[in-house]
Amino acid sequence: MRRLCVAAVLVVLANPVSLSSQSREAGGRARVERTDQPVVVDGRDTDAVWSRAQRVDEFRQFAPTEDGAPTYRTEVRAAYDDRRLYVFVRAFDPHPDSLLALLSRRDVRTNSDQLKIIIDGYRDRRTGIELMVNPAGVKRDAAIYSDIVEDMTWDGIWDVGVTIDSLGWTAEFAVPFSQVRFNAGTSGFGFGVWRDIARLNERVSWPTYRTSSQTLASQLGTLEGFTGLTRASRLELLPYTVTKNVTEVTQTGWDHPQKVAAGIDVKYGLTSNLTLDATVNPDFGQVEADPAILNLTAFEVRFEERRPFFQEGGGLFRCGGPCEGIFYTRRIGRTPQLRSAAADPVSTTILGAGKLTGRLGNGLSLGLVEAVTRREVGIGGRTIEPRTNYLVARAVKELRQGRSSFGLMATAVNRDLDAETSPFLRRDAFTVVAQGFHRFARESWEVMGYTGRNIVRGSEEAIARTQLSSVHYYQRPGHEETFDPTRTSLGGGVIGGSLSKLRGQVRYSNFVRAAGPGLELNDLGFVPLVNDISVRQTLSFQGLRPTRLYRRTFNSLTSEQHWTTGGLPAGSNVTLHTSAEFPNFWGAAFTYRLVDIGASHCMSCARGGPAVRQSAKHDFSINIQGDPRPAFVPSLDIGFGHGDEQNSYGIGIGVNLEMRIASRFSMSFGPNYVHRNDDQQWVANFGAALSDTTHYTFAHMRQRTYGFTTRANWTLSPTLSFQFYGQPFLSTGHFTDWRELANPLARDYDARFRRYGGGANPPGFNVKQFNSNAVVRWEYRPGSALFVVWQQGRAQGDRNIGTFDWSRDLRDLFDAHPDNTLLVKASWWLNP
Repeated sequence: MRRLCVAAVLVVLANPVSLSSQSREAGGRARVERTDQPVVVDGRDTDAVWSRAQRVDEFRQFAPTEDGAPTYRTEVRAAYDDRRLYVFVRAFDPHPDSLLALLSRRDVRTNSDQLKIIIDGYRDRRTGIELMVNPAGVKRDAAIYSDIVEDMTWDGIWDVGVTIDSLGWTAEFAVPFSQVRFNAGTSGFGFGVWRDIARLNERVSWPTYRTSSQTLASQLGTLEGFTGLTRASRLELLPYTVTKNVTEVTQTGWDHPQKVAAGIDVKYGLTSNLTLDATVNPDFGQVEADPAILNLTAFEVRFEERRPFFQEGGGLFRCGGPCEGIFYTRRIGRTPQLRSAAADPVSTTILGAGKLTGRLGNGLSLGLVEAVTRREVGIGGRTIEPRTNYLVARAVKELRQGRSSFGLMATAVNRDLDAETSPFLRRDAFTVVAQGFHRFARESWEVMGYTGRNIVRGSEEAIARTQLSSVHYYQRPGHEETFDPTRTSLGGGVIGGSLSKLRGQVRYSNFVRAAGPGLELNDLGFVPLVNDISVRQTLSFQGLRPTRLYRRTFNSLTSEQHWTTGGLPAGSNVTLHTSAEFPNFWGAAFTYRLVDIGASHCMSCARGGPAVRQSAKHDFSINIQGDPRPAFVPSLDIGFGHGDEQNSYGIGIGVNLEMRIASRFSMSFGPNYVHRNDDQQWVANFGAALSDTTHYTFAHMRQRTYGFTTRANWTLSPTLSFQFYGQPFLSTGHFTDWRELANPLARDYDARFRRYGGGANPPGFNVKQFNSNAVVRWEYRPGSALFVVWQQGRAQGDRNIGTFDWSRDLRDLFDAHPDNTLLVKASWWLNP
């Protein structure tokens, strides 16, 4: 058996071209028709070219049944001229009055019928773009990277016309070649078309898409017949101007200054394959605020990237899988690290940023990101964030028609420190990572590996703070490394790999990783877990055909183990998950997680103190999702668990109701409540640091948290919309049973602690926040938009400490002074 496996791998390596052509042939081929006259994009096939174009109608269902017969017929034709690709799709439907066609703003998905075209311009089987429209003319688009990852933040400049008639509905796409990346002179693109029939919850595609394969771009067919293709205009400009009135804290009270700014985004094609994106003085005032949270852990919280410049086209800079955290774009323009007063700036100003991306003809993809942020000064006149330069470089070489890949990634951060910031912040940081993958056995299996090194440098005080930070905790008794206050640099390495089965109903993956104690990637990345050796295994089963019990189902079993580099068990868990969509279109999911099995230890619980042995914890979660087709769609989330030998327990309930009151208006309400009792919540460490006299204290915390998220969407047309988001957040905590560590490695739970504080208890907390955004967006011409934005934030935390009263706390929150921002922003897209 071993000899057969080795022989199979050798055959794949020796015949990459033939295997690729067989796979592409199996994916289907279609021809594109040349036209000398621009097509009128009106959703009708009255242009002469459509009567000559090849008709392709071999669509197959992929949901709920893989490779099933579609309920209704679908047909696609394609044409092109010197500047654009045109695609006409006819979606036959005997009941066009039953089509679901809901209005929303661009890029917001609703429960509507949909047509989607997918284009892989490079034919690298790894990247592409997706263009989508529903029968109401609402557009959505996305970029594809790493074969299957969809980046919904990409926004292209393209046009589409739709019609509804007696035969069903149609969509006529016009895609400028400036929006598609390809090699000059290419004769074909990777190509696919998907259709969603919402009322049936059915999805069909050409060519056949198989959900049993964990791939996307590599399953596309070929659209061939292009001649003399060149990319269109190589320059796009997007200047903007913004005026805003903001609330600012001053030493004497509150002020409301009016501010005016301007900036520009530039996209320029340096060559047919290399594109430069740049932004000068960017403004992201229209971006929704981060959700309110209360972080009681030792580590910072990761937030999603919502700023368009850093979202769009970022796929090349994501090395994928476990090394994803090496480039965390939220570090650019971050909250000033030495901010200490409410009147200090809340973010760092980005002076300018640029991205250079492209792909050479030999399969080599290149990317470069450069950004500079301004020195920020606090209300006291001191530097709270120095002027900083960020650099990211990425190169990826595709092999065997995209079945193998090898890439390098390097990052650099340089800070212009002064006497005030030098003791606190690192001066510079450098990281290099190599990563690759190889697919074999007809792309059913993939092996991936990566390794990297980094070094950070700074003053003795700054590197000492790094060693003592929650990422490293070199002061922990028994740590594998020794705290050295004289160091001026710190570095470490990481290595990891995985073996995954990508195809079939049953899939499997095995991942291993080892990260050294000195690894510090958080100047431009987000990697809090170092000094760690881990192994994760996942076995999953996916139902591909409906039964009497379900339309589709997914089930998985995952186990994960962690050790320090010295071999001390640092955590383990087993997770069982099952989910299904039922014949009535309702869905449900259940997850059970068993944490800290056996002799596991927490390395960060004592915040630099000794490792603390952990007792087993059991967590359960249940999700119920309503049928998405009616006007009212409910969902319910319930979570509960217990641990620490029944001393810790909690329950959380979240309800959400989505309401489509009319085709133009929708709302959602989502209250949630969490009641948590944590018997080993860290409070504080007392005594001389780095000595055996330190008291590491904990207490039993009773925490209650309430949140209520409201969203409203009113769409007057596909280009004019209003959106509202609001979230009040209340969290209170009361502490009892104040203790300190006694024997942290004891098998018996009670023996790990002893009384502390002489009968007193630590003070509690009562944290209240409110965040809201209201946005009017008008896309008055393709690529050009006008935003009117109102934002309000409130925070209050010094009243009624440790007690919870929903109505009282809500009144206290809205008694707090509001932080208001009114913003008007206009941008113009120019394509000279």
